[in-house]
Amino acid sequence: MKLYDVNRQIEELLARLEPDPETGEIPVDEDELIAQLNELAMERKDILIFLAKLYLNEKATLESLRAEETRLKERSKRMERKKDRLLNILDRECGGEKTDLDVATLYYRKNRHVEVSDAEAAVDWLRRKGYSECYRIPKPEIYKTNVGKLLDSGEEIPGVELVSTTSCYLK
Repeated sequence: MKLYDVNRQIEELLARLEPDPETGEIPVDEDELIAQLNELAMERKDILIFLAKLYLNEKATLESLRAEETRLKERSKRMERKKDRLLNILDRECGGEKTDLDVATLYYRKNRHVEVSDAEAAVDWLRRKGYSECYRIPKPEIYKTNVGKLLDSGEEIPGVELVSTTSCYLK
């Protein structure tokens, strides 16, 4: 039986315990109803225990996956550094000339890239000359911690409110 089925049946049984509005009598056998209610409550507890176990299992699996992910990232970084060192050795030994290495060929090509040494000066010049497509101004970011302190001190800030929530956790 599923948890929502158990909850629904418990609600139905509790509704049957309501006294008749006119006579004040309970129309069903109270002892039998309470026995059924207790049985359903036990089933509900078993389901909740199963869900708690399932949650803890998923949590442990997630932690192990994250640990594995971290281990793989570190291994990937080590391999990347090793690959770069090997290429640097090949570059040094081949002296900038295209070289056939039987299993592969070492090539060289010219590359160009833009290097910015003074971003403020460059943006100022681009702005004055009207090249707005060559730079971007990031959207302002709200520092929620500082704004929260303002709200706590009694300030009212349009578009911002302090919201209280409740969270649960399983330990």
